[in-house]
Amino acid sequence: MTTPTTLLDAWLAADPDPVARSTIEANRERPDWVEAHFGSVLRFGTAGMRGPSGPGPARMNRVMARLSARAIGAELVSAGLADRGAVVGFDARSGSADMAFDAARLLAAMGIPTAIIDGPAPTPLLARQLLARSAGAGLMITASHNPRDDNGLKVYWADGTQIRPPLDRRIEARMDLGDLPTDDDLAVRHELELLDVRSVIAEYVGAAVRRPVFGPDGLPADPADVPEFVYTALCGVGSQTLGHAFATAGLPPPIYVEHQRHPDATFPGLPFPNPEEPGTLDDAIALASDEGIDLVLANDPDADRLAVAVRDGDGAWRRLSGDELGVLLCDWLIGLAGSHRAARPLISASSVVSGRMVEALCTARGVGHHRTLTGFKWIMEPRLAHPDAHWVFGYEEALGYSVTDAVLDKDGISAAIEFARLTGALAARGMGPLERLDELAAEFGLHVTAAASVRASAGAIAAAMAALRANPPRTIAGRSVTNIADWLDASTPHPADLVELELAPATADGSNHDPEAQVRICIRPSGTEPKAKIYLEAVIPSPGDIRAERHRLRALLDAIAAETRDSLFTIE
Repeated sequence: MTTPTTLLDAWLAADPDPVARSTIEANRERPDWVEAHFGSVLRFGTAGMRGPSGPGPARMNRVMARLSARAIGAELVSAGLADRGAVVGFDARSGSADMAFDAARLLAAMGIPTAIIDGPAPTPLLARQLLARSAGAGLMITASHNPRDDNGLKVYWADGTQIRPPLDRRIEARMDLGDLPTDDDLAVRHELELLDVRSVIAEYVGAAVRRPVFGPDGLPADPADVPEFVYTALCGVGSQTLGHAFATAGLPPPIYVEHQRHPDATFPGLPFPNPEEPGTLDDAIALASDEGIDLVLANDPDADRLAVAVRDGDGAWRRLSGDELGVLLCDWLIGLAGSHRAARPLISASSVVSGRMVEALCTARGVGHHRTLTGFKWIMEPRLAHPDAHWVFGYEEALGYSVTDAVLDKDGISAAIEFARLTGALAARGMGPLERLDELAAEFGLHVTAAASVRASAGAIAAAMAALRANPPRTIAGRSVTNIADWLDASTPHPADLVELELAPATADGSNHDPEAQVRICIRPSGTEPKAKIYLEAVIPSPGDIRAERHRLRALLDAIAAETRDSLFTIE
């Protein structure tokens, strides 16, 4: 039986990183350290495999990249896909390039033709190359928006999407810790096909950027209407591709946050390299304020997410929520898809934890909408299941958007292009994104969403989820829990560790804020970080004063979020 100590010795012999070997030697007599690094193994979650960098199977490192690549290669051979080859990419985090080249060289040594993008690149470029080359698999070394010390990998399969169960579990089962790959198991570098990153960018832009673009009124969208905007790559890899994409689309170039424009794996000055986190966009907003600009766009470090901040009529800055941005993009893209209606049906998708306003919008406008599990591996599944339909839009509330099926994953670059265009179309009407959100709320009901999280160990989160199922709350913030849906139930399309709660309206005396609001809560463990996530939505079907009622609903959700978060580990 392999113990953490015996695995440590084998790892020490196989690890090619001298710093990692020194770290192991310095800590091998510390049982707590050995258990933390060698007592468990990273697993695939919502979007790949991620964890803190460091030695051992519980961390992300070159040995884990090699183990993963060997397992992926074996699965390609078993599936008869080896001849289609593989493509590998990497972001700019510390160690990403070494892990990517190790993985690519191991695949090549297995006789699988392997290409690697020769410099740091956005994740959507890897996903696009997989489709463009009809490759059997793609492997992207990235931790996306995770904390600065993390790294990880995303795996794509021959259908162009991230791997889903049971494929991910089959790959995990092939990761044999009893036989660690060494340098002798790698092909030499010249056996790899090197893909020039500039050519990869050009191919992506040619496929993913629509031109010319016509607005919902059938008239060409005028690039001159697109307002100036500030852009930050958050010290990630998005700037070069986004600049090329905007130039190709004939749109005005961004004003860059220069000290966040180029990759820097230390992410200096950023609380987290995640545009969802408070404070992350502060420098971009400060620059926009100084320049008299009312729009900020941001990508996360691997540029597959898009964040937006706008200035309201009073001059205050407001970050659009993932759901608000999703509704605006969906509204715009349905208008652009009008010419396809006669030829084939239109389809869209969003995750169960996202707001339901997009679903209402699609239903009203004759677009088939699919509600999926969390993660773009599920959100893109309806696109695969309906190949004869026209793909309009897919999204999840965590700032992930699919605005084109040239990439079968979330894509923050092409989403930025479409958002810039829609702001231009709105400007031509004398309005901005916030005013359009008010119009849509008047038409489809006011939907306000919020999110909260609880950071804890995996064991604590699992115990909290088990307690939630065994003894669910009867009331939350004074409202009765009227319905509970457990997505682990076999009756759901794909079992998932998610609990969905619906709350009754407030009491008749109005003591619980807003008697008309319909409230929904989703609770699940994060698939990428050690925390539980709480998603909330409140809906007023027929709002009166939209902005006042939006303010009230936000206060309501804040109260519900606080109570849910505080009681998550002490449910009675």
